[in-house]
Parts: sequence; C-alpha cells; structure tokens
Amino acid sequence: MKPVKIVFILLAIAFFGTRFCSAQIAKTQVVQLSAIANSNGTITLKWPSENYAGNFVIYHRDLASNNRQWSGPDATLSGTSNSFTDVSTKLGTDREYFVYKILSKTIESRGYIYAGNSVLSKPNKGHIVLLIDSAYIKALAKEITILQTDLLGSGWFPKVMYAGRNEKPSAIHNRIKSYIDGVIIRPKSLYIIGHVPVPYSGNFSNSGDRPPPDGHTEGAGNHTGAWPADLYYGDFVGDWSDNLVRCETGSQKRNHNIPGDGKFDLSVIENPIELEIGRADLFAMDQFSINDTLLIKEYLNRVHDFKTEKKTYTRRALIDNNFTTLNLASTGYHNFPCFVGLDNVSDNVDYFTGQNTGSYLWSYGCGAGSFTSCNGIGTSDDFMRYKGKFNNAFTILCGSYFGDWDNDNNFLRAPLAAGSLTSCWGGIPKWYFHHMGLGMNIGFGAKITQNNSLFDKVSAQDYPNGNFNYSANGVYIALMGDPTLCMLSVSGPSNLLAKSKNGTVTLSWNASNGKIDGYIVYRIDTAKQEYKEISWWCPTKSSRTIDTTFTDLCNWSSGNYLYAVRAHKMETTGSGSYENLSIAAMASVAHTNTVIANEQKDIALFPNPSTSCVSASGLGPNLYCEIIATNMLGKKLFTKSLFASPSGSILIDIGNLETQIIQLKIIQGSKLFAGKVLYIQP
Repeated sequence: MKPVKIVFILLAIAFFGTRFCSAQIAKTQVVQLSAIANSNGTITLKWPSENYAGNFVIYHRDLASNNRQWSGPDATLSGTSNSFTDVSTKLGTDREYFVYKILSKTIESRGYIYAGNSVLSKPNKGHIVLLIDSAYIKALAKEITILQTDLLGSGWFPKVMYAGRNEKPSAIHNRIKSYIDGVIIRPKSLYIIGHVPVPYSGNFSNSGDRPPPDGHTEGAGNHTGAWPADLYYGDFVGDWSDNLVRCETGSQKRNHNIPGDGKFDLSVIENPIELEIGRADLFAMDQFSINDTLLIKEYLNRVHDFKTEKKTYTRRALIDNNFTTLNLASTGYHNFPCFVGLDNVSDNVDYFTGQNTGSYLWSYGCGAGSFTSCNGIGTSDDFMRYKGKFNNAFTILCGSYFGDWDNDNNFLRAPLAAGSLTSCWGGIPKWYFHHMGLGMNIGFGAKITQNNSLFDKVSAQDYPNGNFNYSANGVYIALMGDPTLCMLSVSGPSNLLAKSKNGTVTLSWNASNGKIDGYIVYRIDTAKQEYKEISWWCPTKSSRTIDTTFTDLCNWSSGNYLYAVRAHKMETTGSGSYENLSIAAMASVAHTNTVIANEQKDIALFPNPSTSCVSASGLGPNLYCEIIATNMLGKKLFTKSLFASPSGSILIDIGNLETQIIQLKIIQGSKLFAGKVLYIQP
C-alpha cells in the first residue's frame, strides 16, 4: 500500500460557524426533493423555489433493474421551476430520480429520490443471520425469540449464530462464511447483537493510505491506525490481510496496528460488501447505570414496540447543523424531505430541546466532536440524562471521533441506550437511505453507502457526491441498530387460528388495532424462504379481505402448513405512496385432504421416451398445477409449480437426471393426474 497525499479537513479547526450562520453550504449543495403520487398514476417531484440562473435536469432509472444506468434526461427546466410531473408513470410504478442543478456546464448540487405511486407490497425480505453475543443466550432468551418471530412475520428468514466475547474476529468470519457457502439461499443481511468481537482494520495516518476521515492525524489528535470495521463480517471475497501495516502513532493502544496482531490492513474495501449489516452494541455504556444486558433488553423491546406500532413518532425531522461552512449536514437535507416532505423538515430547532419536548421520526446533529461529545449538540451524559424524554426513532450524528465507536460511553452508540432505534456517522461520508421513503429497510441504505463509488459522472450508477475527506468506501462505515428496520409500521392482526376440515383450511384472527385497509393471506414456505399469497394457488380467489376469517379452498395436498395474515395499509410519505405491511400473525396446521384420491386420472405424456421435456394435455385451462416427480421406488426427484395454458396443457422440464422411468403426478384443484415417462439421459 503506497501512501496517498491528499488534502483533508480537520473538523475541530473547521468549526467556526453556528447553525444560525447564513452560509448553509450543506443545504445549498443539495436539491431537496419530495414526491406526490397523483390520482391518475403520475408522479410529481417538488423542490424549493429559487431564482437560479442555471437549469434543473432530471433523470430516472428502474431501481430493480440489473442495468442501473440513468435514463434521460427526462426534462431540462429553467432555474425558476420547482416541480416536474412524470406523465409516463402509472399506478404501481416505482422509480428513482436524479435531479441536478447545472450552470455553465458545472453541476452545483444534486438530489435523489426513490418515488412511487401506489406501489404494491413486497412481502419477501430475504435471509438474515443473527450474530448474537453468547452472554445473552439465557439472559435474553425471551427477547431473542420475539425478535425471531417478528423477523419471520416481516418476511425475513432468520438464522441464529452465537459468538463469544473472546473469540477472534477471523474465527467468527470463517464460521459465517462456512454457513453461507453451505446454504442454497444466501443471506441478505447480518444483524449483530451485543459485544460480538469488533474487527479492526486500516492505516489511517499521515503516512498511511488514507488520513483519519475526521482529519485528526499525527500531531492533531492522533486518531490514527486501525478503526472498527464490521464490514469485514460482510465481505467474503476481499483480501483482508494482516501483514503490511505498522502504525503505532494513535493516542489509544486499541488503534495500533502491526503485522500479525489480528487487525487488518485495509482502510478502504476492495470489493462490494455482500450483506446489509447493523450492530446493536451497548457494552461499556456505564453512564446509563445499568449493564449492557439490560440496555440491550430495553432496546429489543423498544424495537418490537415500534415494529408492532405500539410506539409511534411524529412524521417530521430536525437538522441541528453546527458545521455550516461544510457539507456534512447534506445527509439530512438530502434524505429527510424524501421521508416527511419538504414542509416537515426544520433546521432551526435544537437537537435535544426539540426531541425532549416533542417527537421526531428523524434527526440530524453535527458539530466538533470527541468520543463522548458534539459541540452544539451535547454529550453522552445528555443522552443518559434525557433517557425517557428523548423521543426519536432514527438519528444521524457527525463529528470528530464518532466513527471510531468501540470505546466507553461512545457518543454514536448513546442514542440507542437513550431511546433511538438507529444511529450512524452521517456526512463522513454522506449516507444514502432515501429509499426508506418508499418502504425499504435501513440496512439497504447502509450497504449502498458502504459500496458507493467515487465516480463523479452523470452516468454513474452510484451517488458520487458527499465524499468528505476521501471517506467513501471506508471500512469503518457502520450502522448502529437493527438493519431490518423500516421507517413506518402497521399494527397487525393477532391470535391466528388455522383448522383443517373437509379438504379446506379455515383461518380466523383478531382484528388489527390500527387504521388499515385490510388483510392479505399467505402460506409461508420456510424451505424456499418465501411468502406466497393464496391467489397463487387459487387464481380466481383474492388473497385480500377486510374480514377476520378466510378459507383456503385450494390446498390439495396433505401435510403441515404455515399460514400468515398481514394487515396492509397505503402509506403516503415524502416519496409518494406505497403499500405497507404489518408483522404477520402466523399459525401452523396439519392439513389432511381426502378428495384427491377419489379423482385420480391417468394422463398421456409426450414425447415418451423423452430426453428433456414432456407435455401433458387435458388439464383445466389457466389453473395452477403442482407437479411431483418420483422414481419407481417412490423417491421424490423434483417438484414444480406451473400454470396450465389456455388450452389446458403444460410443458414439464425434467432436467438432467439419470436414465430411468419417472412417475409424474399433476395436482390441479381437486383432481390428480398421473402418468409415466421413460427419461433417457442425453
């Protein structure tokens, strides 16, 4: 690694303004965007009015597409414009927009928003690993069980792993990698709970490959050497070596990094991080007068109350910017209008005063910092002092030393002990979680921020501004808190009962306590890790109901089933509108279906013999089919799910099997079709 000579800013020296200064660089370097979902399906983008001498230019892209290049420009508007309506959208559309201000070929500010109009729910979230401090196995058994249930009910499929506080990070990483490499469905997220050993990495120094991102080099605070690097636990491709860096100039010994000491060399990730990572670690927060076990218990209970809408926050945000000559607070100015709208963001409210006397969904605070304080904001002791009054869900903090969070009474971790749900060091670099305005989880934005590129081009796939002190892709970029958290919650149903009788499954449940639009009924396949609406099997029957009872008429196979009912509600935010789902009420049932055996019918399969696919005809048109293939000894070879064509036929791909006679059973409604085919391996 060769040292890189770059110009950086020392935050302590840069602090010479207040939030009341007229020069709000962070605000002027952002196009603050919000969106309105119109009744005709179009989407209107809005931004503050100004008499700008240049132009506003607008692009868009499909966030779900593998090709994440921006399309456009959709429009080039005058500097006096303050809105744009996309007439190409319709109900159900979601897309990401990029708006920039340009004057004489120079881009002066940018804005991003993930906007939509009546976007339907996405019940499946993915596979998640819970990496839990083994000290909590007994002490927090109840809370961990509730967490797992909440995750499954939210569309996440959890796997619990425990780690001891004295284990080496490399051993834990190897265990995670071994698990991931051995499963068919790779995890999407990693949630670290407790004082799981903290990886350290980096050569942040005047003579290193990067300066400390807060600017405190040798002789200016000596915040040098290795910093906490949870990203290590989410990278299974990169070379995290420990044989190059020698840096012992840091004022604290834990930051010293020498070859072979278990601290890694990387200051910047070499490969994209695979997992969405968050950590809730309240170890050594002694000013709160209770131990970390009780603090984590409080935190997990608070998160549960939020996810079940027992605890709510006012949909507004505040920005307490004490670095008005820097662009650090652009993280707040960019994201917050997407969440709560332009009119619900205040930048003249004190951080603690506002959130002690009122409720704020989001907040941002920055100022010259230390491990336990932020000038113009407060101290870790203030979080302790105002615990019980401090009323915030998601907070962002920025100041010197905050990103190096593995120390006693740390300021970045203190909000989680006081009442917040998440915290992050936002501004070094800039964070991008505007997608939460349309229902995405905060870990999605954390991963985007960690992997965000530096390329300053309109065509760039990522978000090229906000690279303060060359901090992009730093190994220390970390989310404090639960990475699965979404911005808004819905009160769900409860006490789901499932009964099997006469070949059907009858469901009943207690109504939601909140304001909702209705319920959606699913079956959960834990092996495939997916929710499927009942209409998947019954195309003519809706999975949605406003009642508190439902009958599944299309469960034609006997077996054990897991049913789920989730409340749904159309939310309106600063990013438009989307359908939000509650945590599911779930119930298992041992189902017996006796109808099929009486209606079995032989069916011809063509071609026979076959070397690849066979077709079956004479089925009910457009109806769902379950296909079960076995050998002559009854061993299951594969299963498939297909819909018959309008003419009542299906084409079954047998795949690559050994030459043999295969028995195929096709279940369709109350009928069972059976046939045999000689498969010849090509």
